[in-house]
Amino acid sequence: MHEFRVHTLVDITDNGNLQRSFPFKTKSDTTVHNKETLAVARNQNNNFNTLLQLLQIRGNIIWEIPPKKYTTLLGNTKFGTVYEGKQNTWTFQFFTEQSELYGDFNNPTGQLIEDFNLVPVITECEDTANFPIKTFITRNLEKPSINMATKEQKVINAIYGDIINTYFSYAGETNK
Repeated sequence: MHEFRVHTLVDITDNGNLQRSFPFKTKSDTTVHNKETLAVARNQNNNFNTLLQLLQIRGNIIWEIPPKKYTTLLGNTKFGTVYEGKQNTWTFQFFTEQSELYGDFNNPTGQLIEDFNLVPVITECEDTANFPIKTFITRNLEKPSINMATKEQKVINAIYGDIINTYFSYAGETNK
């Protein structure tokens, strides 16, 4: 088995089944006691489901534990420099059987970067970072030519830079 990790500022909490009567505890040990807290839990689940679907575009994955939430000082991470100080981060560890499912020997997560980049997410759950656009951002946007005046180019011009909110790591082969 090959071990990979997703590191993100997007809230990807796995709350499990939410179709119960108030109040109840979720799979992640959060208390849901009204419509507002239920909406947050659903949005977290939606982000986690989006993550799973993106990971499984290229092949099947297995995981043993749900995403873990940390409060992290971002100085020594690969998140963009636009995010500073302490932020909530999530790490999700998963495994695949194929060695080069998401890239090659030199860049084992290269395809994940392409698959995830600019896929929409739901923010304002328990994430503390302020996202310039509500998407997974896995590579920095490049400022296009000044001559291009489309609406999309104007948006990219306004937000280009070091804004990565999600990155990946490959931990190598493991005996699972």
